[in-house]
Amino acid sequence: MMLINSAPGERVFVSWSGGKDSYLSLLRAGEAGLNVVSLLSFIGDDGLSRSHGLKTALLQKQADALGVHLETEAVTWESYEAGFENAVQRLKKEQAVAGGVFGDINLEEHQQWVEKMSLRCGINYNLPLWQMEERAVSEELINRGARAMLVTIRSDLLDEKWLGRFLDREYLDYCEEIGISPCGEGGEAHTVVLDGPLFRFPISYSTGIIHRLEQYALLELDLKT
Repeated sequence: MMLINSAPGERVFVSWSGGKDSYLSLLRAGEAGLNVVSLLSFIGDDGLSRSHGLKTALLQKQADALGVHLETEAVTWESYEAGFENAVQRLKKEQAVAGGVFGDINLEEHQQWVEKMSLRCGINYNLPLWQMEERAVSEELINRGARAMLVTIRSDLLDEKWLGRFLDREYLDYCEEIGISPCGEGGEAHTVVLDGPLFRFPISYSTGIIHRLEQYALLELDLKT
């Protein structure tokens, strides 16, 4: 059930992780008639996105390929809400946005946070993936021809052989066999979208080293010029 609170034509931003859920939200928001004018990403002190640990340059390359403005805001986890409000108010002033689009699927606490912050900022909120069946999210991306690479995994749950592989039905079947979410809704894995509908060109990249942080393994990606 898509949760769309904005009227067709309304200027909106997409909360942008660079991964499959935000990308599918972007696609669905456009199909619902919303006017996506900006992608909004939050960046940590290390220069990486807070959600997926992606380099800012990679997020910018995605925005360039999609032909959409990228807006970034530097935050800590402690300043996240204040940073969100700062960024949204800036987008309201500079881009005339009246709503936001978020890629949440079924976590009630996430929906409640989005509703709270949207009310605080004076914007409409939209959840194009809300209450989708988890496998259906990944299946839709595959069916649409999106190229979503697995770049972060819980190595205590998934074999590291999946790092650097693109989302496919073999991976979805494997997740269901071992009893984890096939769309990573529990934080089991994160992706980065490198090509698909709306992309004006595919993103060229090379794979780097694997970083390990607690139970996570993260594949570094470098852009090719």
